Amino acid sequence: MTSNTMNEFGGRWTMEKLAILKSYLESYTTVLKRQPFQLTYVDAFAGTGYININASGARQSSPLLLDAVDADAASVLKGSTRLALEVDNRPFDRFVFVEQNPDYALELHRLRAEFPNRDISIEHADANEFLTEWCVSQNRNSVPWHGHRAVIFLDPFATEVDWQTVQCIAETKSVDLWILFPLYALTRILPKEREPDEAYAATLDRVYGDSGWRSALYNFQSQPTLFGDEQVTTVRSDQRAIVDAYLRKLGATFAKVAPSPKWFCNSKNSPQFAFMFAASNPVGAPIAVQIAGHLLERW
Repeated sequence: MTSNTMNEFGGRWTMEKLAILKSYLESYTTVLKRQPFQLTYVDAFAGTGYININASGARQSSPLLLDAVDADAASVLKGSTRLALEVDNRPFDRFVFVEQNPDYALELHRLRAEFPNRDISIEHADANEFLTEWCVSQNRNSVPWHGHRAVIFLDPFATEVDWQTVQCIAETKSVDLWILFPLYALTRILPKEREPDEAYAATLDRVYGDSGWRSALYNFQSQPTLFGDEQVTTVRSDQRAIVDAYLRKLGATFAKVAPSPKWFCNSKNSPQFAFMFAASNPVGAPIAVQIAGHLLERW
């Protein structure tokens, strides 16, 4: 595999994200080991199976993320797809990898050849369109998700995930969701002293599901001027409010969510992403959130 067909993403937070996901998948399959469910893992932005993090501290990362890579490639990590395939105490019954990039999808086909005993579907498709259809298609005999449970991992590059897609996942009442919230991308289109332009506002409507982000993220203050009229001052809330607004939406939609996300920062300690967890099944949500919450606090 050449470098131009390898995911390139960076920093220690990438290692932490993958370590959290791997630990959760192992715990998830262990808890459901004796349950009669068909378990599916869905990676909606699947990549290639490996990630080149270009990080100087790579050799100090968790061994569980480097142990299958040769000694001269310490900056290369196993991606989320490969880590999920390697869960073997109670393997997932099925894997669905969604990837729109044709070069990445080709690498996923090669990855599938490495695991001939795994049931792997590779979908060259838009993640939002595929997931919306797939969540509904799992219904059996008019019973939503009869005998099925799943974990979906949403790891977009920026603002690709539509709220409508998240809503469909919640409505299954059978899926645990991990989502990497793109704080850095949203901060760039949310001005501090005025509301965003309409094109960006449409993006925010799509990500948050409606225009409620305006009142959640902006403080509108009226002040009298020297001429007797009023001037409206618009001030954006801080970055935590941007994340909290999304977390509240998850909490109102899913059975239960982990109350505190994992914050990932850049080298200047500026928050870039928030890693969130939500469980849609009312019965399994308490234990799922307990496990996920512990991992989010631990790493």
